[in-house]
Amino acid sequence: MENNKYSWDLECLLNGKTLDNLIKEWVNKQEQILKAYPNFYKSLSNFKKWLKINEEDEIISNRLMNYISNNYQEDLSNPKWISYSQKISTLANEYAQKTSDYENIVLKNEKKIRSYLKDKSISEYQRVFDLIFKTKKHILSEKEEKLLSKISRINGGFETIFNTLTDSDIKFEDAKNSKGKKVPLKTMADVSKNLKDKDRELRKTTWINFNHAFDKFESTLTQTLYYNYLMLNTNSKLRNYKDYIDAAADADEVNQKFILHIYKMVQTFKPSIKTYSDKVNKLLKKQLNLNKLEPWDKTVDLTKKQVKVSIEQTKKIVLESLKPLGNEYLSNIKKAFNENWISWLPKPSKQTGAYSIGGTKGLDKYYISMNFDETFRSVSTIAHELGHSMHSLYFNKKQKVYADCAIFYAEIASIVNETLLSLYLIDKYKNDREMKRMILDEFVSNFFATTTRQIIFSNFEYVANQYVNEAKPFTKESLKNLYIDMIKKYQGMSKEMDKKINKIVPYSYMPSTIFRIGHFYVGNFYVYKYAIGQIVAIDVASKIYKGDKQTLKRYFEFLSSGCSKSPLETIKILGIDLYSNKPYIESKKFIDEIIKKFN
Repeated sequence: MENNKYSWDLECLLNGKTLDNLIKEWVNKQEQILKAYPNFYKSLSNFKKWLKINEEDEIISNRLMNYISNNYQEDLSNPKWISYSQKISTLANEYAQKTSDYENIVLKNEKKIRSYLKDKSISEYQRVFDLIFKTKKHILSEKEEKLLSKISRINGGFETIFNTLTDSDIKFEDAKNSKGKKVPLKTMADVSKNLKDKDRELRKTTWINFNHAFDKFESTLTQTLYYNYLMLNTNSKLRNYKDYIDAAADADEVNQKFILHIYKMVQTFKPSIKTYSDKVNKLLKKQLNLNKLEPWDKTVDLTKKQVKVSIEQTKKIVLESLKPLGNEYLSNIKKAFNENWISWLPKPSKQTGAYSIGGTKGLDKYYISMNFDETFRSVSTIAHELGHSMHSLYFNKKQKVYADCAIFYAEIASIVNETLLSLYLIDKYKNDREMKRMILDEFVSNFFATTTRQIIFSNFEYVANQYVNEAKPFTKESLKNLYIDMIKKYQGMSKEMDKKINKIVPYSYMPSTIFRIGHFYVGNFYVYKYAIGQIVAIDVASKIYKGDKQTLKRYFEFLSSGCSKSPLETIKILGIDLYSNKPYIESKKFIDEIIKKFN
């Protein structure tokens, strides 16, 4: 295995089989399901068997999908994994068509199924079916459901198109340093590294060439986004939802008023952002000996120290920082390190960013992909993704039926880890002014990136969908102007930048940022939930760090609960009510105290 020590061991997903044999096993299991399908609701015995074979299918499917998907994410241009991905997609779609009237059957036989669920051996499935029963007005006729299933394959693919374009097809021109030497930009890791370099010309040309690469594809990305939103809204309306946002909110068991409440509360962070930005800009000017800062200057570390962190050092830091979570949690982190759960290193055509896998029921390893770049940001990234993987580990231990977590609260576990890491480092380097400054900057900037920045994106998406539904202009110009409006609303913009951003190159490249937000192309209205994760996690992590045993106990109950409750009820396990103003006020108070330490 290439770079075996820092690569993941995906082979155990095959469970001793070849990939083709695992596909055969999956197909055979689906054939069993289809054989049982016509009669699954006709008797208690049939219903129990139905639940059992579907559980078995889910486990096989998780192994298969993760094996193919993770190999594909390692090399998005590899024809082998492209082919397997397409093959599995075809087979999955064929199966879905044959069971497309499942919810209709369940709803028609609601009374009978409710009686079956009184049997103690399967009563745990009650919530699964309650979620179907509540969708009664959104389920179409059997004929309509079958038709929608048949055309579903041509409705999607926007995420794949976006990923292929941005991670494989879009190429960056070489940057140049102050000596005129070309510096290749092969991966996003190269871009991130150069934007922190002391050579201002290298930073500038990296920033310009990176943004210019996306700027050239604005029209393509605009059309991709438009047709994605058109599809999502059309499908939602067909199911008697007001629109895509309404359908997404209903799936999370909330309403649009709740989403607008979050927008309103996060807008109150605006003065804190200005205080923080003013401090950072003052320090950066001094650090870089500049009278004026440009966009390519603002990602430089606030220290003259050349801080590089190895993967092995990163492991030690993570383990030290997560000690407040207890020995069992730490032993599970060590398993992730020692049993090759992690693909650490960047390479051409690898999926950018980082993720911890979903679909984990029945797995023994909860895989992580990242692009390690020897910075403290990478330390924070792996702590974050380990939070997701540990969440998977704990709910898989406890939950038989609900071994999953809702996107709504999925970020809490990861941001708790990030926050514990930051608090540990702030304390560790409290007497080292430069290191403390760097860590505080990372912590505060992450807070606003996860709250305000994500809410800017979410509110943009909310309004952009209104453009589609109200037949308003959906052009690259209208979207860039909308993005600029959101920046002004949530974090403010200087008068000077306001004059430049739409008129002068390279500043006019900046609004192109909005076209490269991958979540927009996925098909779930998601990014506002990052803010929820941050606000809840700040409260939980700060208490755990101080040794609050009750909060620690609640936290492990939360991790173990999976999706056994509604999202807001799951968060209430932690003693937090997101309909009140208190969590937002408390998080602002907390971050304001951290900003005061910044000097």
